[in-house]
Amino acid sequence: MNKTGMSILAAVMFTLLLAGCGQSKGVSFASQSADSSGGASIATSKKAVSRTYSDNDTMYDMAEEAAHEADYGAEIPAPSPEAYERKLILTGNVNLEVTSLEDARNSIEQMVKTLGGYVADSSEWSNGINITIRIPSSQFNTAMNTATGIGKIRSKNINSSDVTDQYYDLDTRLKTKKLMLERLESYLKQAKDMKDMIQIESKINEVTSDLEVMQGQLNRLSSLISFSTITITANLPVNQTQQGFVMPDAKSKFREFARDVVYFFVQFFFVILYVIIYGIPILAATLFLYWLLIGKIGILRKIFARISSKKNK
Repeated sequence: MNKTGMSILAAVMFTLLLAGCGQSKGVSFASQSADSSGGASIATSKKAVSRTYSDNDTMYDMAEEAAHEADYGAEIPAPSPEAYERKLILTGNVNLEVTSLEDARNSIEQMVKTLGGYVADSSEWSNGINITIRIPSSQFNTAMNTATGIGKIRSKNINSSDVTDQYYDLDTRLKTKKLMLERLESYLKQAKDMKDMIQIESKINEVTSDLEVMQGQLNRLSSLISFSTITITANLPVNQTQQGFVMPDAKSKFREFARDVVYFFVQFFFVILYVIIYGIPILAATLFLYWLLIGKIGILRKIFARISSKKNK
């Protein structure tokens, strides 16, 4: 190859080398741009969550900002509806007719023990019992079916209350309050001014009180969701007690009838007696006044007659 050819080849190789370097620099610059924009995005997102406080901001101002964010739930994103686990409060009522109250009670207690529940309330009278039980919600249908098999069904009722929104709203607000409390406690450690310390401690006490109330509400709601309530009422047949069937007592019924008849005539006798004692004197006085004023003597009649005669003259 002559010298001219060598020069042309060297020029081509130099051109290709320059093009490769330009591409690598372009890639590097693009990568740096992406990193820069990504860093700016991260910084922006961090700034959206927690703003930078200047030296003029007091620790109490920061605590107030934390309280504002917690009140609006800025820290805890709400779960999507698809992520919800349905929260239901199940209650049931069963009214039965049984042949033995003792057997019915034993069957109910055995069912409660088997299903992992407990008896919440119980009462008993001469021919019936009423027992309120708490059963794990997963065993609700089993408990209702078992209860209806204890005796003859008179009535059966099932009620379901959906508290999903209420539960998750309370749970989210509780988590937000806990984050707020943690932030306030961190601000309290950093506070150097006595005024800020007192104000932040007051805010901590307020948030702690709210937390206790909300936690109690959530615990009660969770208990109602986890354990269903079933009220079982069992009664013996009509005219039957725990000792057995009781026939109507004809003798006592006849005595009651005779007593009522005697009572009626006694009351009637006293009515006649009242008429004789009070009625006759009143009637006699009325007749006497009539005889004196209008009747045979007719004092008033004579007076009116004289007045009339004077007017005619």
